[in-house]
Amino acid sequence: MEALQSLFTKELIFTTDDTTQKEVFTKISKILLERGLVNKEFTEALMERERHYPTGIDLSPVATGLPNAAIPHTEAEFCNGKVIAFVKLKHEIPFKNMIAPDQEIDVKYLFFIINHEKSNQSQVLSDLMAIMTNEERMRALETSTSKDEIYHVLKKECF
Repeated sequence: MEALQSLFTKELIFTTDDTTQKEVFTKISKILLERGLVNKEFTEALMERERHYPTGIDLSPVATGLPNAAIPHTEAEFCNGKVIAFVKLKHEIPFKNMIAPDQEIDVKYLFFIINHEKSNQSQVLSDLMAIMTNEERMRALETSTSKDEIYHVLKKECF
């Protein structure tokens, strides 16, 4: 988990009022491209992967009323760095459910994984799941109103 915490930076924490996957994917991809963290094919690869391998995660088994999350990511070849961009949506956006792709769930939190190392992608995903299945941490994200507060919740070692 310590390695995961090092992937979060204040500069890659966003709140947005986008209303579609395409809008938020395009906006975040542009920022990541400008910072040299992804290549120009990243946006299309992200959308294509989401179409075939949905990343929406239903958090209702963790706790009633907990907003859902998604973990959009691509293959390593589209990434030039190793970070996580976090987005708190002002309005939930529908995503296909990772476990039941024929179902849509409304998502409020996006954890964009940018990882140029193929070898430890599963560890990053596992560590993110540990954050998302921690009710106290996810409720703290919900009440966080500033970039600093969100950063503190994401970096905190344990709840």
